[in-house]
Amino acid sequence: MGMFRTKYDKILNILKSKNSAITERTVAYCGGTVKLLYVKQLIDTNALAEQVVKPLVQYCSSAKAHLKAQHTVENIIYAIDCRIESEESKIESNILNGMAVILFSNDKHYITANLKKIQQRSIPIPEITYTMRGPRDCLVENLDANLSLIRYRLKDPNLRIDMFEVGKRTKTNVAVIYMRDIANDTAVKEIEKRISEISIDCIWGTGELQAFLQNNKHDLFPQLGTTERSDWACEAVIEGKALVLADGGQIGLIAPHTFGESLIACDDRYDNKFFGLFSRIIRYMALFLHLCLSSIYVALVSFHTDALPSAYAILLSQMRQKVLFSALVEVLVVEFIAELVRESLIRVPSKIGTAIGVVGTIVIGQAATAAGVFSPLLLIIVSASLLASFAIPDYFAAHPIRILRFLVIIMTGILGFYGFILALSLIITNLVSINSFGVPYMAPFAPFNPYDSVRAFLFSRSTSKKRQQFMRAKDDTRTDDNRRSSKKK
Repeated sequence: MGMFRTKYDKILNILKSKNSAITERTVAYCGGTVKLLYVKQLIDTNALAEQVVKPLVQYCSSAKAHLKAQHTVENIIYAIDCRIESEESKIESNILNGMAVILFSNDKHYITANLKKIQQRSIPIPEITYTMRGPRDCLVENLDANLSLIRYRLKDPNLRIDMFEVGKRTKTNVAVIYMRDIANDTAVKEIEKRISEISIDCIWGTGELQAFLQNNKHDLFPQLGTTERSDWACEAVIEGKALVLADGGQIGLIAPHTFGESLIACDDRYDNKFFGLFSRIIRYMALFLHLCLSSIYVALVSFHTDALPSAYAILLSQMRQKVLFSALVEVLVVEFIAELVRESLIRVPSKIGTAIGVVGTIVIGQAATAAGVFSPLLLIIVSASLLASFAIPDYFAAHPIRILRFLVIIMTGILGFYGFILALSLIITNLVSINSFGVPYMAPFAPFNPYDSVRAFLFSRSTSKKRQQFMRAKDDTRTDDNRRSSKKK
């Protein structure tokens, strides 16, 4: 017993010298003491008092009280989530992770009780991905709350949640969620391998985590999808993908991910499939307009005026007589102003955002046109391009297009339509050369898959008995025909 007491005192002295934030509560009994160690900012103190301290004090008031870790867990304390451990090295990390640690002066084992109480906001409505018919709950910064939303929808026993700890100082909890009988093992193992190999002092959420999971740290296009919606996260899991969630991040990561999936909106799963087809065609056209519309203007005005009807070419030249700049400089300046307005609307308080939008678009646009600084046609084109960018459902997937748009404009301004075609060829070549955890980034169009290509535009779960073939899932069937036939009989 003296040996245990010496070790017990040594552990307490080390913890006190290293971390003054640890709170200590002592309960004495006949023949020894019990120490409760915790950080009060991370613990539900009411639960600690009712489920641990109160039953311990009542039991220790008996003259015959004799405590051991095993006996305490089985017969005394009321805490539901508790376990017995013996590794001294884990005591401090358990306390700093929000656990209550119970040390015994006459036992080498100790108890960790999960009584964490972390401040979190209530489940919000979607702000990035709006939906008309879908559910309105979405992910928050607390991992446990997010896991409860996933388990609420997916009650399948094959649902797997693998936990990791990332960041030497933050020790951020990261969860990889997938269906064991559906997901491709190769993709899941690669995701978990990359997470386990991360060596950094801190990770604050999935935004930073995404950079570590990229194939190449300098890739412009993201190989992981993003979602703030819990129903969309569950949709990805049921389709054979892996969902990555992290403490402190309200955005979930989805892998593998293809470029075409960035143009799928949540409402496509709930609306009529023909309206979904109509909407997707509009989004693909919006993507093309956002990337190319300003460049086409530069090419037509500066190099290929003969491609326009002669009457309109004369009218266009008359409109540009008083314009100060060349078409390339003019487009670059107006596009910069449009990006400046977009960035301002994101950063400023919402109450004055509308005023900035009015000033930026109407006042500046009208004044610049009247002063002959810009062509009225160009303002229409840039406004249409800006509107087209908002039609892309995945907000973060539009960021590479915003950057590449300037590359296409500059190359078109130098070489005309030849530069335009060259820039598009470079972008497409880059896209088809990327893969996302073994899945081609441009699937199902490159390589071409007829089944998946049709359903990339015209999708309905009722008529699509198989999952996406390019995912190479273990179980690629959505419906059980044998069960259906038995029900009919």
